[in-house]
Amino acid sequence: MTSVVQRGLGPNAVVGGMRISYLARSDETGDGLGIYRVDMDPRTPGAGLHRHARLTETFSVEAGRLALHVSDTDHALGPGDFALIPPGIAHAFANRSEEPVRFTLSFAPALGREGFFEGLAQLAAEGRLSDRVAMTDLMARYDQEPLAGFAGWSDASG
Repeated sequence: MTSVVQRGLGPNAVVGGMRISYLARSDETGDGLGIYRVDMDPRTPGAGLHRHARLTETFSVEAGRLALHVSDTDHALGPGDFALIPPGIAHAFANRSEEPVRFTLSFAPALGREGFFEGLAQLAAEGRLSDRVAMTDLMARYDQEPLAGFAGWSDASG
């Protein structure tokens, strides 16, 4: 089945200075794929060090510079750069620059990833991104294993 989806303006989930817009939702792809546009303000945390048991994650940078940490190596991805993170690989990302960054993020399979973003947005709105119990519970439901605590979710310095 082919589909063309045109969505209105505005993000679907907001986590501090990170805005996530759903391009291809898991329920639209039979949970096989989720595609999301991510806009990050300058000096904004993204995701602390973690890995996925089943998910393959991709990053395709459209504007700005995305700091991506993969398997003990730091990368600065710019427009046109792409990264593919297979299951089991430790990674983290943030916008450590003074400019906004925009990238497309995908997950295969999707595993209902929108629920993770919405749960993260709720915890952020409640000031609970460092709440170990809440974050661990949220991550366990969406194939995400934290590897270095939760500071990387609320601090862009890395």
